[in-house]
Amino acid sequence: MAKKKRRAGKTYKPPSAQFLSQMMRAEELLDQGQPLEARKLLASLNLKFPNRPEVLGLLANACIDLNDIESYQGCCERLLEITPDDPDVVMGLAGSYMMTLRPTLALRMFRRFVDRFPDHPAAGEVRESAARIEEGTREMLSELGLTGEDAFEIAAMHEEINALLAHGKHAQAHRIAERLLERKPDFVPALNNLSQLHFIEGRINDAIQAAERALSFHPTNLHALSNLTRYLLVSGRVEEAKQMAERLKPVEYDALDAFTKKAEALSYLGDDEGVLEAFRKAEKGGYLKEDLPDPLIYHLAAVATMRLGDEKNARKLWKKAIEIAPAFDLAQENLDDFEKPVGERHAPWAFGLNYWVPRKTVDDLIASMRTIPKRGKETAIKSAVSRFLRSHTEIEPLIPMLLDRSDEKGREFAFRIASLVRTPALVEALHDFALSQRGPDHLRHQAAQIASEEGLLPSGPVRMWWDGEWRELLLFGYEIHGEPVGVYSPKVERLVLSALKHLHEEEGEKAEALLKQALELEPDSPSIMQNLAMAYVLQDREPEAIALAREINERHPDYVFAATTLARLALREGDVERADALLDPVRKRKRFHYQEISSLCDIEIELQIARGHTDGARSWLEIWKELDPDNPRIDYWEAMLNEPSLRRSLFGRKR
Repeated sequence: MAKKKRRAGKTYKPPSAQFLSQMMRAEELLDQGQPLEARKLLASLNLKFPNRPEVLGLLANACIDLNDIESYQGCCERLLEITPDDPDVVMGLAGSYMMTLRPTLALRMFRRFVDRFPDHPAAGEVRESAARIEEGTREMLSELGLTGEDAFEIAAMHEEINALLAHGKHAQAHRIAERLLERKPDFVPALNNLSQLHFIEGRINDAIQAAERALSFHPTNLHALSNLTRYLLVSGRVEEAKQMAERLKPVEYDALDAFTKKAEALSYLGDDEGVLEAFRKAEKGGYLKEDLPDPLIYHLAAVATMRLGDEKNARKLWKKAIEIAPAFDLAQENLDDFEKPVGERHAPWAFGLNYWVPRKTVDDLIASMRTIPKRGKETAIKSAVSRFLRSHTEIEPLIPMLLDRSDEKGREFAFRIASLVRTPALVEALHDFALSQRGPDHLRHQAAQIASEEGLLPSGPVRMWWDGEWRELLLFGYEIHGEPVGVYSPKVERLVLSALKHLHEEEGEKAEALLKQALELEPDSPSIMQNLAMAYVLQDREPEAIALAREINERHPDYVFAATTLARLALREGDVERADALLDPVRKRKRFHYQEISSLCDIEIELQIARGHTDGARSWLEIWKELDPDNPRIDYWEAMLNEPSLRRSLFGRKR
């Protein structure tokens, strides 16, 4: 396909020096073989300065370099509106229609060229091309079942609908589809397009009806079978979708598009082996050797390959998809995601949230959130999401599929809904997701916490996929708060506050005097006793501090700071079991202050390391990072966990 030429001798006055500079930069990028960067720059210019032929011309060239023929076609169509007497534009548009398999629209353009430019040097060649296309069009009309005087016009309307769909002009496409079906109600390709338009516009039931109507006229129509599999699935009718897929699998057509549509439907179902079988058949049949094969089938095969654990070959397939179409976002986004650390990846995904859930449905959820009052916000959000699920019954069955095989937006959408509403089915979906290898570690860990809270996972260690391998991880199900730990009478509070000030200034003796006064008034307060122990430490009276910690622990076994102090002492003495026993009453608590949970995380990491359980130590460290990411001890433990002789460095010898 030749690039769009700028007509000799024709110039356009630039609106500004900056505009001219950016145009020159775009041309440089194209000359340097950087069409993606050039297209980004030109797309921005086109928004700022619409209807500039020179911008659209360069943008068309960038699209050609990227093998993005649909976008090239869009540029040519816009150029034709602005410069209807430019023969290069007419020829460019005709060529794009041929490349996108829209021969009736191409024939229209060739005829227009001959009518408008009969003396053009290329007119003779165009007449010959038009004659060949006209002959081929007759065969195509016959294959489509179109006869009569209006056959060509109906075929052209169908191709126009396809073009409008590809360019996101849905309302216009819908109007033409309705007009076409008024003239020929049994035209299956138009019914397939109409079903897609219904889905895009959020009318899933209408989409299903249109696809079923297409199958009533042509029971083995591959596009209708593929579309209906998807529509049934996303409407929550999972078993019916699986049955439709079984009807789809044996259907064979002599075209790459047939294999791609089959792989597409099976990707939604998570049938990875089925996707790869379709890809292998297309490869074996030679359909992937076409001049411009569909990058989508390579992407779908890459996703299935990665889901089955073969990252090396998955990367090759994605790179092939990008080689075919450098601007193919689905493949590039997956590859970009794989550049993240293994525990932060969402890839692989075949389709993002917008493919699973119509935009109108998402808008309905957003609209319901706008009415939420500031007071009682959390309860109001849960109520709003519950109402949304009741009015969109198709969403709940979708949640496990979005968690398993959607992109970041789809997974977050599903997780938030499930974590808020927590119906039995949604909690089960979170449980299954938590124990899977899909999605980033932090999201699966949060799902596991909810499953644990709801009784679907044990409180002890759970085998989970973490940082690219299976590990035994501890779940965290405590409530964290920032309220004052000790509540005192006004007089005691004044004494304690003054003592804390002296402790902060390392004035242990002054703090001790005040704390002993406070203890006379509240003799069983563990927090006052703990602060008194700290005053002893500041005065190098550690034996008295330890004795006081033992006294606190005897009276209040679940008091965090005394238990962690004694547990750390036990670890220094090599008594791991004693340390574990001291912490057991603390673990049974359900509510912790932020400082308390930090102290517990700190000692739990040390205990896990003493036992040689580095996975458990990392699990506690991840919990701590979520709760108190700025705590300086976190950096210390991250460094220590990368130390080869970890236990020796901490405890002096291996245990």
